[in-house]
Amino acid sequence: MSKSPEEHARNLDLRHEDFNDQEFLYEVYAVMRESGPFSHQDVPFLGPTPGGAWVVTRYDDCYEILRDWRSFSSKPLGMEGSPMSFGDIVITLDPPRQQQLRKVLNPYFSPGRMKELEPQVRAVTDGLIDNFIELGRGDLADVAWQQPGIVFFRYLLGMPVEDVPLYIETADLAINGESEEVRNASMTTLYVRVREEIDKRRGEPPRDDLIDVLLAAEIDGEKLSFDDVVANVMLLVQAGLETTSSAMSFALFYLGTHASERDRLVRDAELMPTAIEEFIRFAGSVHGLHRSVAEEVELSGQKFCPGETVVVNYAAANRDAREFDEPNKCILDRQTNRHLGFGAGVHRCLGSNLARLEFRVGVEQTLKRIPDYAIPPGAKVDFHGNSVTRGYRALPVVFTSGARVAQ
Repeated sequence: MSKSPEEHARNLDLRHEDFNDQEFLYEVYAVMRESGPFSHQDVPFLGPTPGGAWVVTRYDDCYEILRDWRSFSSKPLGMEGSPMSFGDIVITLDPPRQQQLRKVLNPYFSPGRMKELEPQVRAVTDGLIDNFIELGRGDLADVAWQQPGIVFFRYLLGMPVEDVPLYIETADLAINGESEEVRNASMTTLYVRVREEIDKRRGEPPRDDLIDVLLAAEIDGEKLSFDDVVANVMLLVQAGLETTSSAMSFALFYLGTHASERDRLVRDAELMPTAIEEFIRFAGSVHGLHRSVAEEVELSGQKFCPGETVVVNYAAANRDAREFDEPNKCILDRQTNRHLGFGAGVHRCLGSNLARLEFRVGVEQTLKRIPDYAIPPGAKVDFHGNSVTRGYRALPVVFTSGARVAQ
C-alpha cells in the first residue's frame, strides 16, 4: 500500500488505487470509526464536494441520520448550500411527496410481484450458466454482471430483446468506464436511448411494465412530467444494476474460495435467505449515500449546520462491532442482522425485494448447476472498486461439467 490506513482515514479518496484491496478498505474504516463518530473529508464519495462533507462510519449514527429525514434531507445542495429541486425523482424527494411516488411504485416491487417474476429470473440465470457449463470452466462474473441487467431491461422496462445487450454494456460503461470521458459519453448515450424508448411508448398500448407505471403515475392529481419519468427510470437503472451485481459477485467469490461454506449451502437450502443477508452486510458493495443538512441539529456531540453535506457510509456501519458480533467474519447463519445494505427509514431501497430475488436465484442456480465450482489457485481474479460500488469483474472457476438446460 502506498499510504497507511491512518493516512487514508485523514484524507479519504475512494478513487485511490489502494482501495482495490477489499480488506484494506475496512482497515481504513475501522480507524475512522475509532477516531470519532464523524470525519470531515474533502473528497468523501464520488469526487470533490464543495466545502467537503462529514463522513459517518458508526452504525447508530448512520441509522439515526437515515431515520431523521427532516434534518438530513435527500435533496442535493445548490451552489448556495440550499436544497435543489431535481423534480419528482424518488431518491431526491422528501415526504410527503416522496411517499406518494413510492406508493405508486411499491406494488411493482412487492413480494407478490417478485414471486411472479422468479421463473424469468431463474431462466435468465440458467441461460447464462448454459454458456459455459459443458466446458467445465467459465467466468461466474458473467452471471453476476449480466443477470440483473437482463432482468431489469427485458422484464421490468420491457425493452426490445435485441437491444438488451447494448443497454447492459452502455449502463456498465457509464459507471465503470476507464475514463471520465468514456463514463460521461456512455451516460449520455444511455439517457438518449432510454428517453427515445419512453417517448415511443407514450403512443403505444400499455404493457403493465415499469415504464407504463411511471407514465400513468400521479402525485396530487398531476401526472409526472416526461422528464421526471425519464429521470426515475435512469435512477432505477443506476441504482439497481451495479449494486446487485457487485454483491452477487462477492458471494460467488466467497463460496468459490470457501469450499466448506459452499458445501454447507448446497446441503442446506433453507439457509440461503439468511446467507444472502449476511453477504449483503459483509460485502459492503455500496459505500453509502449523501444527505444534505436541512436544519441545525446535533448528533453524538457534533453540531451540523444547514447547507452541510453528510455521507452515510453503509459499508463502514455494517462492520461496526457496536452492532454486530464478530463483524469482520462472514457468518452465513447470523441471526441478528440489521444491516444497512438497503439503507433505512423513508428512503430505504425501493428495489430491495428485486435485489434479494436476483441475488438469491443467482446463487441458488449456480450451486444447483455447478455445486463443486471453485476458483483455482493462481487464477486471475479481478476486483474492481470505484467510489460508488465494489465487486469482482472476473471470477474464473472450474467444476465438473454438466448439461445445458435450454435447447
